[in-house]
Amino acid sequence: MERKYLIALDGSTASMAVAHYAAAMLPRDRSEIVLFLVELDMPESFWDIYPDPENRIHKEEMAQWAERQKKCFASVLEAARSIFVEAGFPPKNIRIKMLRRNTGITRDIISESMDGYAAVFAGRKGCSNLARLPIGNVARKLVSRILHIPLVIVGESAETNHILIGFDDSRDSRNCLRLSAALFANTDKQFHILHIARSFNLFNGEFQNGESRKPDVTVGYPLDNQDKNRRMRIEPAMEKALLILKEHSVKKANMESRIVTGYMNRSLGLLDTAEKEGWGTIFVGRRGISRIQDFLMGRVGEKLVEMARDQAIWIVN
Repeated sequence: MERKYLIALDGSTASMAVAHYAAAMLPRDRSEIVLFLVELDMPESFWDIYPDPENRIHKEEMAQWAERQKKCFASVLEAARSIFVEAGFPPKNIRIKMLRRNTGITRDIISESMDGYAAVFAGRKGCSNLARLPIGNVARKLVSRILHIPLVIVGESAETNHILIGFDDSRDSRNCLRLSAALFANTDKQFHILHIARSFNLFNGEFQNGESRKPDVTVGYPLDNQDKNRRMRIEPAMEKALLILKEHSVKKANMESRIVTGYMNRSLGLLDTAEKEGWGTIFVGRRGISRIQDFLMGRVGEKLVEMARDQAIWIVN
């Protein structure tokens, strides 16, 4: 079945990385690609030069700027279109949609995303964001407001052959399994199901994979017993997770599951593993197993988007 994907662009290097990533990841034979760009009404710098840029005296300058912007954006969209064509997507399945800003860039993207899309792809930063900021303003707003379909926030150099799936046996983490398998089952991509078993070592904070376990008792309960009980609970769920992939035609040789210990923070555990292994794609559920997170996006996904630089984070509901 053909599905429609919204690729949000703004002409920046980061947004072109989104096009490269989506072209490498999405199935070529069953994807409709919409390259979407919101035009600005006027540059904010005009307010620095003219107290009233919309005054008729400055209409000519505004018209010249608007024409240059339109040509620049058209060139960007054509370049993005070429990326998909060269990746093997049928030209008839690639559409370009450039609209004037209506209610704001973020709101316009969200409004467009309501039109039957399967997912939204966006860059971590846009063309006007400061290098020291961890994530751009538009991406930050999309993370908190796109709740109806998966959102993919793409780093500038995300590797595309390995899929890390953060798993905690919640409904949304199981949806991550189903979505990733539906998209990538008949490819050579490698699936890595990862459960981060958080440390109970309140005194030592974080320790790496059993190192420096001092003290060995937390809140009057031996750490070894905690680990054993936790594994007894999660291991059957991990087996079922592998079965979900198998039922969606993922080859046995292309999937594995791991339980990783030594972290008090699940998002750090996922990202640290991805960076050490060189994996570029991380799937996480919007909500975790704890229902207290329902009023906000799950903390794991939120922190991953903030911390990741070279990975693509799929936030799935």
